[in-house]
Amino acid sequence: MIHIQRSVVLLPATLLLLITACAPTPRIVETIPEPKSAAPADPDNRQNSAEQSSADFQTWLAELKTEALQQGIRPEVVQEALEGQQPAPAVLKPRHKQAEFVLSKSEYVRRLASETRFREGLRQMAQHRVLLRKVAETYGVPESYLLALWAIESDFGKGGSRHSVIGALVTQAWQSQRRNFFRKQLLAALTILDQEHMPSSALRGSWAGAMGHFQFIPTTYRDYAVDFDGDGHRNIWTDVGDALASAASYLVRAGWKKDRGWGWQVSVPQGFDVSLADLKNKKSLGDWRKLGLPAVSGADDLTASLILPDGPGGQAYLVTDNFRALMRWNRSVAFGLAVGHLADRFEKTSRTAAAGRQ
Repeated sequence: MIHIQRSVVLLPATLLLLITACAPTPRIVETIPEPKSAAPADPDNRQNSAEQSSADFQTWLAELKTEALQQGIRPEVVQEALEGQQPAPAVLKPRHKQAEFVLSKSEYVRRLASETRFREGLRQMAQHRVLLRKVAETYGVPESYLLALWAIESDFGKGGSRHSVIGALVTQAWQSQRRNFFRKQLLAALTILDQEHMPSSALRGSWAGAMGHFQFIPTTYRDYAVDFDGDGHRNIWTDVGDALASAASYLVRAGWKKDRGWGWQVSVPQGFDVSLADLKNKKSLGDWRKLGLPAVSGADDLTASLILPDGPGGQAYLVTDNFRALMRWNRSVAFGLAVGHLADRFEKTSRTAAAGRQ
């Protein structure tokens, strides 16, 4: 990637304390209370219902196989991947129970941008220094953001591969609340197996079918993954270079601009019109300054939006279009903030180290 001019201001000490606290990503457990009373179950009805459900699933699976064949996927690939598949309800993780939906934005940032991830990121930075620089110069996305995304998405390749991608997507496409979306992902996953000549057992990922070091869903892999080392395979699972370059490729296509950072933390003065805080409300930095927000380092004509993630009285940020690019990755303000804060720490450390070598 091209070495970019960064415009992100270093975070104040209070915010650094927030993001450096070491804590694991929370595991959210849904608790379903026992009913106060219930009629005894009828074993015969329950068996009939299960048999009907199984028959319906087999019909659905047969239709899916036909659709895959119509899309040009080789019959042997379809057979190997889908034969014997059964729903696995354990992967039906309720979306509203995920961390970004149940924690405050500040707590979410603190947990994802943890001290443990930062320390491991420094080790990865040292280990892959040449590769990171090459990817950054090729695509124009700073090493610090690639490290932050890598840390948060998979703990540098250590997480996000518990499930068979095909099995998880079969279940999601069969009985989740987003059946059409997951059916599309399942067909894209079958296309990956066909094009990359992979066995279905090699396709490992999350409960939602996200894969590799940067947790690409199958359609994202199809559209943005790259073969950075030129070996003929887009390997986002075990090839760190392909994975880093694919992440950078995605960000550039999502609108990343190499001449700016993600944003700044600001102080909202008393009496400020907080109704202006909205991602849809873009103003130049010059206009924000005229409205009374403290100065930040950036050209007057650079546009940004004011956001108050936890509402009035909480922390406030001016964010650029690069923040929106991060949200194309994950449509969560909290996710974008976590990536931005962690990237800032990597950037600060890198600059300090570079200054020390001079």
